[in-house]
Amino acid sequence: MSQLDALSAFVTANMPGRAFKGAGFSSYMDELNFIPAQRDLGLDQYRMAIIRYNAVLAWDRFPYRLYDPRNLAALLLAWLMQSDRSLYEEVGIDTELPDFDIDLVDEETAVLIITLPMVEELSVIKDDKGNIPMDGARWRLADPTIWFASEAVVYGVDGQGAQIGSDK
Repeated sequence: MSQLDALSAFVTANMPGRAFKGAGFSSYMDELNFIPAQRDLGLDQYRMAIIRYNAVLAWDRFPYRLYDPRNLAALLLAWLMQSDRSLYEEVGIDTELPDFDIDLVDEETAVLIITLPMVEELSVIKDDKGNIPMDGARWRLADPTIWFASEAVVYGVDGQGAQIGSDK
């Protein structure tokens, strides 16, 4: 799931239904840029690049009288505080806050456009039915799975220790 999908799902799940009913909500990527960062991730996964884009959340008829836009600002900041932002640090990009553009339509509704800079990996995984041909194989987009050891236990045989990789 892309960050845009996760953000859109978070916002729609936490706003009252009346803020969306007939409000003309949409979300999309804008100003997509690539940062070279190719890397074999193991488990037949490969990072092709890091993408930087603006996530845009837009309402054609946002009911600003029914739902104070500050609630939406708080929702976005809550999502940002809970999301993994380590990729920003990896590529040396400062995290940025969302921009709000509100244009009143009438006494009840407004056109609301929120722009939030995003950074995420563009990764693929081998898949015989994938739609991306690369290096003689088929691949598909994927959120990479990375395995990390969280703990380990090493047992010694005696004061000399045990050989590793020997049958004796």
